Amino acid sequence: GTTLFEMMITLVMVAILATVGYPSFSHYLRQSRRVQAQTDLLTLQLRLEEYRLNHSGESPTLAALSADLSVHYNYQLQVTAQYYKFTATARPQSSQQQDTSCTTLMLDQWRQRNPATCW
Repeated sequence: GTTLFEMMITLVMVAILATVGYPSFSHYLRQSRRVQAQTDLLTLQLRLEEYRLNHSGESPTLAALSADLSVHYNYQLQVTAQYYKFTATARPQSSQQQDTSCTTLMLDQWRQRNPATCW
């Protein structure tokens, strides 16, 4: 059988691996959520184009675009229907706020993406 000493060595090895692996896992999880938010902003732009084709002259709300959005970000949409200007923003919430390098993602009608380093 196994001795208590062998079990303790195994437990220590698992703890060391978890300590080393968890920060890396958290980083990749935040990065994947950021990519999802970028995809959501581009989807909002496409839904806005579709909405404009079907409802000329109206400014849609975020709910009217009926897009499935990530729960890790708070989304806002500012639209000026007269000149077709819009800005879509995604601000992190909950654990995603630890993504300090990319705090707010923005996309406008010309597909200008801010901050550029996060896209």
